[in-house]
Amino acid sequence: MVDPVQENNYESLVEEIYQMSHYDFVGIALQNSDALGQIKWRYVRGNTSQRYQRIVLRNGLGIAGLVLRTGQPFYDNDLNRKPQDFMYTPITVVEKLTSAAAIPLLSADHQQVTGVLLAGYRHGENVSHETISNLRYYLRRA
Repeated sequence: MVDPVQENNYESLVEEIYQMSHYDFVGIALQNSDALGQIKWRYVRGNTSQRYQRIVLRNGLGIAGLVLRTGQPFYDNDLNRKPQDFMYTPITVVEKLTSAAAIPLLSADHQQVTGVLLAGYRHGENVSHETISNLRYYLRRA
């Protein structure tokens, strides 16, 4: 379970990124402490519906699962290219994202990946290494 201070920080971080940048969607997915390996989107802004709340991923599946498993940033500018991938990237389908970037959230001791910060676009804007750097900048300030 996320402690209340960290929870408030995550909520504020998502709000700040959404308000101060031009992303269409910003969200944080966290591993459930009570259900090992399950990942849920907990804090979001710019969502088009509440369907994100029903997404439950396993480690390694979806963008969040991939970033959690590898501990590496992710970005893709053509999320709609392969219909067969839609079941593996539910947040992009639910939120109609065409491009997105995601970075890992680390535990306080930097030993473990505990979550994922994702930002994306719906209308064809591109993401890049610069987007990853931008997300890291906001995370360092939080």
